[in-house]
Amino acid sequence: AYCDGKVFQADISALEDYRTKLMDARTVAFISLVWAENVRAYSSRSFNRPIWHGLLSNIQMQRAILTAQICLYLAVLLPFFS
Repeated sequence: AYCDGKVFQADISALEDYRTKLMDARTVAFISLVWAENVRAYSSRSFNRPIWHGLLSNIQMQRAILTAQICLYLAVLLPFFS
């Protein structure tokens, strides 16, 4: 719904109110990227142990993920950063 299923820039530019739709699509992509990187950080901690083994044992990892989430929400929700 963000770009009405259009993929190419020429097609997106032809949409009515394309600037707002493109901005919304970029915001969704940014949020997805940050969340995916946070999940990847947890899932790639060990090659031979499952993800739930010692999930919250690394305090520095918890701080990094929390900081990434706070920065994400600041960047998305505060008009100064958008």
